[in-house]
Amino acid sequence: MRAAELRQLCDVYKRTREGTDAEGIQRVRDVTRTGRIQRYVQYGYPYGDLKPPQRTPETLPLRKPGWLPTAIVVNILTPDDVRRGKKVSQEHLIGVEHEDEARCNLILPPLDALKAAPLAPLEVIDGQHRLWAFDADGEEPIPDDFELPVVAFHGLDIAWQAYLFWSINVSPKRINPSHAFDLYPLLRTQDWLDRVGELTVYREARAQELTELMFGHPKSPWVGRINMLGERGAGGVSQAAWVRALLTTFLGTGRGQGRTGLFQANLSEDGEPLEWSRAQQAAFLIQIWLDIQQAAEALSKYWWIRQYGDPKKAFLDKTSMLNQDMGVRAVLAVVNDIFFQSAERWQLESWLMPAQIEASTSLSDVDAALESLANAKFRQRMQELAEGLVGFDWRSLEGPGVKGDQEVEVRKRSYRGSGGYTALTEDVLRSIAEADNEVGRTAAELLNAGVS
Repeated sequence: MRAAELRQLCDVYKRTREGTDAEGIQRVRDVTRTGRIQRYVQYGYPYGDLKPPQRTPETLPLRKPGWLPTAIVVNILTPDDVRRGKKVSQEHLIGVEHEDEARCNLILPPLDALKAAPLAPLEVIDGQHRLWAFDADGEEPIPDDFELPVVAFHGLDIAWQAYLFWSINVSPKRINPSHAFDLYPLLRTQDWLDRVGELTVYREARAQELTELMFGHPKSPWVGRINMLGERGAGGVSQAAWVRALLTTFLGTGRGQGRTGLFQANLSEDGEPLEWSRAQQAAFLIQIWLDIQQAAEALSKYWWIRQYGDPKKAFLDKTSMLNQDMGVRAVLAVVNDIFFQSAERWQLESWLMPAQIEASTSLSDVDAALESLANAKFRQRMQELAEGLVGFDWRSLEGPGVKGDQEVEVRKRSYRGSGGYTALTEDVLRSIAEADNEVGRTAAELLNAGVS
């Protein structure tokens, strides 16, 4: 129905109370909200949310068509309905003629006659702010023929209307930003989202959820080992460090000097993002770290691992960069880059699982993904990469046997400071490139291309 026509047929009652009598279910009019809807109808999103000084020729491409996809829910009053001591006049009633059990016709009164009506024939159950947006004068006139979807009930009492209002506005769970990444994979690569800051919200929500799964999943080598509250003196890699590392690696946008993230960016120039669910992404991260841990414990042939005495300490000791912020970020960067580089060749998109419906990711979802990952076509590449990563000397400057070995000590010192992360990532790639296998050749490709 045309918005202007619907507005003339409607009355909106905000909830009021006088003594023991309460009437109406609507909230008080929010002028800010009404104005925002009005701008959205005129300019679309995100242009409608920009302040007037921000609406420049440079931001004009952000203007989109504005539309209101959700229905205005109304109630058609009957001759016997009383609202605030009034009834709808006979000449102002909306007639309802049933064609059959499934269809009916509405007979509308003359709109001109409604101007003097003591009570409008429609009352709004939900959507009053959308209608109010058509009252005030906007920066640009809203077309008179702008149409809205309408759901109409007939003769509902206030109790039923209150139930409908509650079920529409209170009961449903809001979708979380991380869930949106699964429902709409192309959100991950939209320029306009990045320009208005929404893309950052999605990415941060996903990074935090993945960190929580790394910390909480019983099969994760990081279970209980991430400093989730960032407490000083608690030791270990902090949640904030994990989130930052994921944002700059697997969730990198690839814009400017940024890294192209395997979970975030388009896999090819004309492609789309990898449509792995949150459970798949978490399973991939858990499994690669499991492979690294197992390789570190098994490959005690490496001299740097033998310096710890117990091979488990090569992964768990506080002097191992595998258990420090810098090392976590370097590992994630190298794994991301190698798998992004070979995504098509290793057929990452062939790892398919049922779409994730729930807004949160359960441990059983990750369990199922881990079980499925065992049969993925690229599973062997993950193991090769883990062995290649363990071949690098991950001792920090404080690690056993470092002090006193001048050459090793100088190299470890080079990983500190502003350029340390880049130097560490390059050295790890060089170590992996020495292997005569698929992963080694991919690392060599990245080094030749100057990726670090």
